Amino acid sequence: MKNDIEDMEIKKPKKFRKLKFFLSLIFVIIFFLAIKTGITISRWQNLAQDMIANTPSQVLDTEGNIIAELGNNKNTKNVALSDIPENLKNAYVSIEDQRFYKHSGVDLPRTGAAIISYIRNMGSSSFGGSSITQQLVKNLTGDNSSKVTRKINEWFKAFGLEGILSKDEILEAYLNIIYVGPNIYGVGLGAEYYFNKDVKNLSLAECAFLAGINNSPNSYNPFGEKDTSEKIIKRTKTVLSKMLELGYISEKECNEAISQVDKGLNFKHGKIESKETNGIYSYHTDSLISEIIKDISEKKKISETFAINYIYMAGLKIYSTQDTKIQNEIEKEFQKSTYILKSQNDTNVTSQAAMVIIDNKTGEVRGCVGGLGEKTTSRGFNRATQALRQTGSSGKPLAVLLPGIENNIFNASTKYVDEPTTFNDGTEEGYSPTDYNKYRGEITVRQAVESSQNIPFVKMMEQITPKKSIEFMRKLGISTLTEKDDNLNLALGGLDKGISPLEMATAYCTIANDGIYIEPTFYTKIENQAGVRVIKTKQKKKRVYSKDTACSVKSLLTEPVTGSKGTAKYCKIDGIDVAAKTGTTNDEYDRWLCGFTPYYTATTWFGFDKNETIRFNKKNPAGLIWSNIMKRIHTGLANAKFETPSVEELKSNSNTNSNNQDLGIDDIDDEFEQ
Repeated sequence: MKNDIEDMEIKKPKKFRKLKFFLSLIFVIIFFLAIKTGITISRWQNLAQDMIANTPSQVLDTEGNIIAELGNNKNTKNVALSDIPENLKNAYVSIEDQRFYKHSGVDLPRTGAAIISYIRNMGSSSFGGSSITQQLVKNLTGDNSSKVTRKINEWFKAFGLEGILSKDEILEAYLNIIYVGPNIYGVGLGAEYYFNKDVKNLSLAECAFLAGINNSPNSYNPFGEKDTSEKIIKRTKTVLSKMLELGYISEKECNEAISQVDKGLNFKHGKIESKETNGIYSYHTDSLISEIIKDISEKKKISETFAINYIYMAGLKIYSTQDTKIQNEIEKEFQKSTYILKSQNDTNVTSQAAMVIIDNKTGEVRGCVGGLGEKTTSRGFNRATQALRQTGSSGKPLAVLLPGIENNIFNASTKYVDEPTTFNDGTEEGYSPTDYNKYRGEITVRQAVESSQNIPFVKMMEQITPKKSIEFMRKLGISTLTEKDDNLNLALGGLDKGISPLEMATAYCTIANDGIYIEPTFYTKIENQAGVRVIKTKQKKKRVYSKDTACSVKSLLTEPVTGSKGTAKYCKIDGIDVAAKTGTTNDEYDRWLCGFTPYYTATTWFGFDKNETIRFNKKNPAGLIWSNIMKRIHTGLANAKFETPSVEELKSNSNTNSNNQDLGIDDIDDEFEQ
């Protein structure tokens, strides 16, 4: 008996320790969940605090000039709460959220009723029950999904909003942001649109009308084709009755307003200048918008829709990398009718082109155009960043020269025989590429680059192997290569999907920048209205091959410009070194010119969106565009030569081959800097 008691005493502490462990574990989990929730709410509060300004954001170029306003395509007019009639405020509160001044963001009785209705209908009914605070949250985030998880997140955000804003501030923001008519936002413009008067002069009946249409403004529009008078009368009276019930108006005021409604409200269409056609920015700004939407969404852990709303409403200052002088030069060249070729297959289709110019030392995109002619669409197809095209010979430096020289497979003076050759590619017939120019017999790598011979480059690729070449090209920022590119045709730019002009420019920029890859960017930082930095650009920066490899390839790429048989002699710029490579694909579907100076890297593509032979008087239109623009933007710049490394540098760099050395990145802040 004594032993049994002792065993129980021993076992009891073990059970207690287990219980204590599980309780501690639960406490730790709850603690970390609370921290995570707190961080999420804090992040939301920071974003919301900026957004209630309901002000377009400004994009500034490298000189600090405003080049775009994002969000100004909405018809809005912010009105101070003191200028909004009490009747209008009370009308919205009465019909939308009668306990607005009593709850802390969520009307619990109304929400409870909505939940019960949702359960009874097995999820088939609308969740409903949104307070004014919740509606403001939905307007800010742009999330209109019917998922229960969205509603729960909305509750948390509503509580968070009430923690930083007073009821008056919430109501003011709400009344300035809500949709009230066709591209009309806020009660200030709503009063002008429906009654052609200042909001502070609205009558009680007019206030009731404006609040009443909140659930579906377009279906109550008195200026539409359908007769909405009966709906308007019924809905306006409902609002007036609710205001009477809640004690916001007397019975006499209610009856007088109802009498006015029965006689017919005096709708008078106010003249509001439409902004629906605005928002056409440069191709550079289009690319900037796409980049910052992605960055803000990822780093602030919000949806892209929310990120767009934030950008368009928070009154931000966005520092673009656009050099407007360079951007203007590209746009001016791209609007020349010289480059417009009519399709042989479709009379409505013309040729297209794209160009990207990057600052060598920073990776910042200074200019970008994604189509010929005048830009007429907002954030449409941007060929500079989105078009994937076969590269032809312009891919040779990336796929062949860089990996071959970096891995000591060959050098500039290595000789190859340029003659008709059939290569073993695993097929019965083999691979038999041809030269566009006449075969030159035994020539050096330098000579092969000068006149862009094909056979020597395929022989080089055979030594490198396409698989190793693909691995190397991916380090240069080329993201669109696939397993199907694992073949010898990779040497001549025959690709499965193709490469965008932006990624081609980035890859060439690593050569200009002595083997250092810098991820391209269209902006540097974003500040809110208080001057606090919201986010800064994220640019990966790493050495992907040695400086002596870069210098060797630079030297080789001057041959097309300076050599007697060069394919890009027209790209020469007096006093400034130029490295360039042309590219032509099968049947002349694509024409390229990729190159750089000590200042800038630029790539130009020319062709048709759907493959079609280019007939341009036996000239390379991409090369002409490149040459004309690059010569103009270098006017006035100091003479500059490509740097030649010393013997000591060559020795020190010889040990860095393929080490993929990380040079650090400018990381995006997780939170606002204070």
